[in-house]
Amino acid sequence: MITCSNKDLRSGQKRCSARILLFAGLLLVSVAALAVDSREAIQKAVNLVQEGRLKEADEQAHLALSDPDTRAAACSVLGTIRLQQKRFAESVTFFQEAIRLEPRLMGARLSLADVYTVQGKPQLAIGLYQQILDLDPSNINARLALARSESEMGNYQRSLDLAAPILTSLKQTPEGICALAADFVGIGDHASLAALAKDWAGLSNPPQAWSIKFAVLLARGGAIDEATELLEHVQQIGPPSYELAFNLAGVYLLKKDPARALEYYDQAIGLKPESIPALKQAAAVAEGQGEFERALSYWIRAKKVAPENPEILLGFGRVCLEMDLLDDAEPALEKAAKKRPMDAAYQYTLASAKVGKKQFDVAQSILEGLLKKQPQDSHLQYALGSVLYLEGHLADAATHLRESVRLQPDQLASYYYLALVARDQGDEADAIHRLEDLLRRYPDHAPSCEVLGGLLMTAQRYPEAESNLERAVRLNPKSVKANYQLGLLLARMGKKVEADKRLEIAKSLRTEDEAHSRLQLRLLDPDQ
Repeated sequence: MITCSNKDLRSGQKRCSARILLFAGLLLVSVAALAVDSREAIQKAVNLVQEGRLKEADEQAHLALSDPDTRAAACSVLGTIRLQQKRFAESVTFFQEAIRLEPRLMGARLSLADVYTVQGKPQLAIGLYQQILDLDPSNINARLALARSESEMGNYQRSLDLAAPILTSLKQTPEGICALAADFVGIGDHASLAALAKDWAGLSNPPQAWSIKFAVLLARGGAIDEATELLEHVQQIGPPSYELAFNLAGVYLLKKDPARALEYYDQAIGLKPESIPALKQAAAVAEGQGEFERALSYWIRAKKVAPENPEILLGFGRVCLEMDLLDDAEPALEKAAKKRPMDAAYQYTLASAKVGKKQFDVAQSILEGLLKKQPQDSHLQYALGSVLYLEGHLADAATHLRESVRLQPDQLASYYYLALVARDQGDEADAIHRLEDLLRRYPDHAPSCEVLGGLLMTAQRYPEAESNLERAVRLNPKSVKANYQLGLLLARMGKKVEADKRLEIAKSLRTEDEAHSRLQLRLLDPDQ
């Protein structure tokens, strides 16, 4: 997941202190013929605001407030001071008075729009920007603000139309380029989006936060190589930051490079050890790569930070299942399921744990409840069928497994369990036929090779049995049952030396519940 902090990027308060420079020149022209003391007071107030000396600036602005010729300018300065002091109501009053006295004070109108933005009154701000544009069509700030507003409402082409007269100016600022990038992403213009990367390269030392924001927009619009190049450049020139590392990880995920993604997630976690988003993302990537121990380490750290978070409990429990850590998985998944009782994924994973713990009746109850709500879910039909098979309810198991196949013919495990049902019902010929058909489509399914080899051995079709059992061992060398059956078969075929060797391997592999436990964990995965 790619994210970007926009903190302070659009703050009306920070922009206002810069905009005082914009209208300061206008003010100086308008007060050129005033009395020297009022004019000097306004100049001093403007300078003091720029220096952040608000109390002294306030005193100077009040000196000019009583003079009718400088009152509008003084109100504008006082409005700016109140905005920086976060005294928003007073700021509005001063700016409104300044505009009433002098309607063409563009700086006051812009600053008042900033106050409305800070107050969460976007429509009032938009109205002001439109007024400014009516008075001065070349005003960049107002035009950009209106374009951004249209973009946020999804009117991307309208936003670009508004921006067209100031396109050259926009491409010279980080904010302008990002505004254009958002529009190009919105209309799907990937070529124009990627071309903005060249404009960005021409900027002089843009702030890191803006570079990250632009890279995120590039990535979202499909310009992943450009996004990666930009972020790697920012990484090289420093300084390191959590946001930079997190987003670099995100773009490498989009590039389908999980190893580099994990490298940057680790860097992000090092900079911000208690970051739940980074820990969750890293765990998911590691889990997807089959690095379960690594994934578990991320989930454990996340669990220490947020022990009651249901998503973290689910992830932790799921990886524990994969690692046969059933005693750790079960309580975490039970807690997660209680917190999300209506979420099928949570209940389903808990059912998997119950199967692993051989609590088949509990797993059956959970799955039946889910199936009542989603009877057309082939995955749930399969899961319930597999549990019923484990409980020995062969006819009921077959019913649900056949329904799973009807709903989703392109799967594996339901066919496998239907073959097991046929075998256990005494129809070995049907079981052999089903397994041979399955292996034609999925030749590397080790459990099917193993079962078929055993059935063919019983049917005295020894060469075929040997071929399937050897394939089963090759696909899963640690299978006790496959090695044992192959040893028995070799003995029947008179290959005593080979048989003894294979049986010795089976004996060395046999540990308490080794084969059965791992099989149980796969029962609820129809793709295995």
